[in-house]
Amino acid sequence: MSSRHPAAALFTGLLSVAVLASCAASGGGSAEPPAAAPGAPGANLKSAPLSVVSAQFGVFGADPTGRRVLFETNNFPAITAAPYGWYIIFKTDKPTVVWREEFELPIPLDNWGPGETMGIYTISPDRKTAVTERIVPTRVGFIANEWRYAPGDPIGAHAIRVYIDGQLVKDFRFKIEDGPGTQERSPHGRTRGPIT
Repeated sequence: MSSRHPAAALFTGLLSVAVLASCAASGGGSAEPPAAAPGAPGANLKSAPLSVVSAQFGVFGADPTGRRVLFETNNFPAITAAPYGWYIIFKTDKPTVVWREEFELPIPLDNWGPGETMGIYTISPDRKTAVTERIVPTRVGFIANEWRYAPGDPIGAHAIRVYIDGQLVKDFRFKIEDGPGTQERSPHGRTRGPIT
């Protein structure tokens, strides 16, 4: 059900989206990144060798020209194979960072799909959380991940927590509601699996 696209094409497309979104969030072509509010995720990174410029979550789609974009939302219907996820733009002088994603579901899943057996992510003992961890070069200046809804996936409140070098930088909370995908639930139990 879930999908990860670590391919260069995805990241190239997301970089364009990220730069455009960052410009829009900062009021146009401003050279200054938006400052994190006191107490907000990423606010404490000012004293660290990494600062978060922008962190966004939503549903991926295309603009009228066919370019991939992120439509920000924290509430969307269960539509089979619809991609949703996040990206974070950051600045650092370090050559690499370690990012960690903890994707928490409202209920445990019996089977998280082939991503679990392939080692793409690990599952918590309670079967509710998938943990993905990657070491990435920082020259591009952002990290991203996406999932896709599949038949049998739960609806309700979800959470994705993203850490960079061990520090929580964003806690995305969102809700997947009843939609066309919920009508196609698998009779063999709840499952989730990646597209790699």
